[in-house]
Amino acid sequence: MTPNGGAVSSELEIGGTPLRAAVISADREFARDLKEVLDQTGHPVQIALTVTASYTDIDDSHLDQLRESKPEVTFLDLESEPHVGLKFAQFAVDSGFSGALIALGATDSPDLILQAMQAGVTEYVGKPVELGSLSAAIERVLRKSGRQATRRVSTPGRMLLVFSAKGGTGSTTVAANLATEIHKLTRKRTLLVDLDLELGESALVMGVEPRFSVVDLVRNFHRVDSRLLASYIERHETGVEILSAPYQPADYEAVSSDRVRQVLKFLKQHYDYVIVDSPKTFTPATMGAFEETDEVYLVTTADIPSLRNLTRCVQLIRSFGRKKQEGWIRLLVNRFDNNQVVTTAEIEKTLGFEVFWTLRNDYRAVMNSINTGRPAVSDPKSAFAKDIRALASKLTDTQIDSSGGSWLSTLLGKNGRREPD
Repeated sequence: MTPNGGAVSSELEIGGTPLRAAVISADREFARDLKEVLDQTGHPVQIALTVTASYTDIDDSHLDQLRESKPEVTFLDLESEPHVGLKFAQFAVDSGFSGALIALGATDSPDLILQAMQAGVTEYVGKPVELGSLSAAIERVLRKSGRQATRRVSTPGRMLLVFSAKGGTGSTTVAANLATEIHKLTRKRTLLVDLDLELGESALVMGVEPRFSVVDLVRNFHRVDSRLLASYIERHETGVEILSAPYQPADYEAVSSDRVRQVLKFLKQHYDYVIVDSPKTFTPATMGAFEETDEVYLVTTADIPSLRNLTRCVQLIRSFGRKKQEGWIRLLVNRFDNNQVVTTAEIEKTLGFEVFWTLRNDYRAVMNSINTGRPAVSDPKSAFAKDIRALASKLTDTQIDSSGGSWLSTLLGKNGRREPD
């Protein structure tokens, strides 16, 4: 693991060096977003030059910069000036200084796509840019150029499993928001995996409509590589990637414990953080996840049914820890209230664990986030969001501004940890 609590994910090594790239777009924000998506593809693409000018404003100095940077691939934003952009593409191909061309523009214009191909564009990717489409386009460019992608194995990512022994404790909300905030703080590749094969709700909480599920990945795992993996993943607007549960309840017995462990180990080779929303029962998928995870976060509320169920599971959960580091099981108390009848001291005595963190009861903010499909951490005023943010800061050893300020204040701010009362 890296010093800040994350890990270095495995990458694709192409001939030992990154793929040199140039980006041409008059939209500075899009150029910035494109770099972030490129970082998510797993391909080592180095943006050597970004030209933030309209095609009509590109002059000799810009062309000199392009020639000097010697890009192997150039990304052309065609949204604002598609036809002028295509004329530039033709000029770049004729001049031979752009490398392969990947155009990014509207997908509702077949004529534009055809004209792009006629102008010498190698690949056309629709906007808004999706991770899977961009990754596949880069793969095809590599194949056409004859360059081979090989796997470089490095330190696997860090897997955090969120488990509750009783429905209604908010474990899915905790998992989804924790993944969102970890990605926001670290800017590292973060994947949320929903292993509740019967009634998983992570996609609902995140407001996405997945095309595929974790069951599809498990069943086709024998032929999955880096390129195919991207097709099973949904990318949320926050940057978090999601491998959801199936919409229709699946037969959990069809997914073996061994296969789940293999899939999760594979995912840890591609992501810095893998947050697993676990089923509330000990299915084969659950057992495999417990065996593979680095840390378990037990979510409970301060009520007798939740504590009773968790007490019944503790011995079994401990049995998975023979090869794990000390302190791998951590206790989270959700919907915490200073005036609650059952105190944290009584919870600790009952379960035999110290309370690692408390998440305040913020019913209105959490329900609003669930009903709108937006993570609760997007509301800077929410008490729950502040506690999740502080928890993510603790887990990643990343300092934040406890008021939830800008990215600059996040980098410079102080740790906003909320200790259990």
